[in-house]
Amino acid sequence: MEEKNENSVIQLTPASKKLSTRREFLKVAGAGGAGIIGLTIIGNAMKTAEAADTKRVVWVPNPTMMIVGDPTRCVGCRRCEIACTEFNEGKTQPSLARVKINRNYLFGPQGTQVGFWNGEGIYGNHRIVQDTCRQCPHPVSCMDACPNGAIEAVPPTNARVVNVEKCTGCKACQRACPFGMTTFNTEINKASKCHLCNGDPQCVKACPTGALQYVPWRDRTKEMPARFIPVSVNLPDDVKATCVTCHK
Repeated sequence: MEEKNENSVIQLTPASKKLSTRREFLKVAGAGGAGIIGLTIIGNAMKTAEAADTKRVVWVPNPTMMIVGDPTRCVGCRRCEIACTEFNEGKTQPSLARVKINRNYLFGPQGTQVGFWNGEGIYGNHRIVQDTCRQCPHPVSCMDACPNGAIEAVPPTNARVVNVEKCTGCKACQRACPFGMTTFNTEINKASKCHLCNGDPQCVKACPTGALQYVPWRDRTKEMPARFIPVSVNLPDDVKATCVTCHK
């Protein structure tokens, strides 16, 4: 596999939305910090993608920020969950919160290990663990799994955001996320996930102990084990053709 710039990911878009000139292409690629090798990879990927006719790859920036939790400071008050749903749903419903608190409270490395509850808990070291969206780099499991392209990288934070206008409620993103961070609202039949509140995360502001922090993005997907074994994503052949340049 070719080494890719850590500040870039790949997003699938319609072939019609292509850069019109070489100058525009170089401008976008340069803004992402790609070097000479990166430009070569991107250029080849664009040619391969355009040959696939229906889909192509476009390099977009990784998220600029993310939310991380410090279990040593968390007291389990769950104010973050309340703030999240009041901001997004206009009501208090922790089950819809994009930040997950107390999921590991009764389980741990010395206790029962079942599904999502692989982690620290009262049978381990008595910590209450906050789970937050990793805002994954490429390949983004939830984004790749969506058959409607409903999960998008949205500026200014470039968080991976569910476009409710495109979401059909198939729950493929839930099955694909190895960290279980996608929620589903049965009342409106739509998926949702952390979108960083457009750069002003309400859960961070609501935390009374500073257990949640809004920090510059880094790849945290390898820092903690996956919570689930995700359902594999079977991309159409025309989409796979756009990946061969980077993925040997």
